[in-house]
Amino acid sequence: MLEKPIILHQGVYKPQASVAEAVFMITGMTIGAGILGIPYVVAKVGLWTGITYIAVLGVIMLYLNLMTGEVAVRTKQSFQLPGLAGHYLGNWARYFLSVVMVLGGTGALLAYTVGEGQILSALFGGEPLMWGTIFWAFGSVVVWRGLTALKNVDRILSLVVIAIIGGLSFWLFGRFDNAVVPQFNALEIFLPYGVILFALNATPAIAEAHALLPGSQRNFKKALIWGTLIPIGVYILFALAVVGAMGADTTEIATIGLGQKFGPMVFWFSNLFAALSMGTGYIGLGIAIKQNLVWDNKVNPFLATLIVILIPICLFFAGISNFVAILDLVGAFMVGSSSIVMALVYVRARKSGDLPAGRYGLRYSWLAVAAVLAVFTIFTILTFGKMFF
Repeated sequence: MLEKPIILHQGVYKPQASVAEAVFMITGMTIGAGILGIPYVVAKVGLWTGITYIAVLGVIMLYLNLMTGEVAVRTKQSFQLPGLAGHYLGNWARYFLSVVMVLGGTGALLAYTVGEGQILSALFGGEPLMWGTIFWAFGSVVVWRGLTALKNVDRILSLVVIAIIGGLSFWLFGRFDNAVVPQFNALEIFLPYGVILFALNATPAIAEAHALLPGSQRNFKKALIWGTLIPIGVYILFALAVVGAMGADTTEIATIGLGQKFGPMVFWFSNLFAALSMGTGYIGLGIAIKQNLVWDNKVNPFLATLIVILIPICLFFAGISNFVAILDLVGAFMVGSSSIVMALVYVRARKSGDLPAGRYGLRYSWLAVAAVLAVFTIFTILTFGKMFF
């Protein structure tokens, strides 16, 4: 068996990843707590409106991921998103995205901890606080280990999670009931935006995937496309199946309601998938935030790890536990604002990048930039207004 080439990345020698491993890294970070909140917001706004939301935002996020990938390809040094922003737009952009990524990332880690606590409590009894703390402890160990651990864990968990979602969804399609399918609700038209955007966000994984696929622009682009399309398909499949079977009874954490309605077997099967999906999301995002602090802001690795693992658990102990509200806030403001900045970074990198993009370059890039800026700016403002009016 041939050994994989060894590459030097951020001062550490690591084995080069395959395209499949890079895809699993991206899907593992994408499919997390967000998928559990998607059926609820889809049910609130109406099934077909919600599915359209997923598809449209999915296409926009695909282009954003490809744009971010091109920025990485055009840059000599390895950076996370704030470092790329600082390299092309100046220190203000690096500081802004560093704050956004840490705040948004720790908010997301809080959502994983809250959701996992409720899932494990439903499965095994006991308080959500206790189970959330146990989950946090195990996830923190993997985050401490770093990128090599992430690649190996996500490859296994991503396959298991996707297989469980597929099996559960096809089983639920046999119980699809047109009589309970929610219709369009204009009063909730803005509700799905933040939650779906949260669920689709995987831009921090792009820099890590690029680091483990050096010198192969074609393979890197292929990994980005598949790593983005797979979650979009999974979300549409899962939302159709759950909302079609549950209707207005869809719960904030979808799998808990499924278990209550369809019995013990579905209860265990669906909540096992929920626990695993949040595990992959927590690990991937935790490592991405840590790498941002270490690579781009030169924070001591030990201190960076402490920041990543301590802030979410402190917020958890403070009693912040509204699952969908956390997803909505992080998705609408944190992901939306960072996406706007990365679109501007892409424009600058195309003009003054360190390296040529070669075969990676995107066609109709101006259209992608316009769509990202328009959608995220408008919806971020509208979401902000929704909170106060």
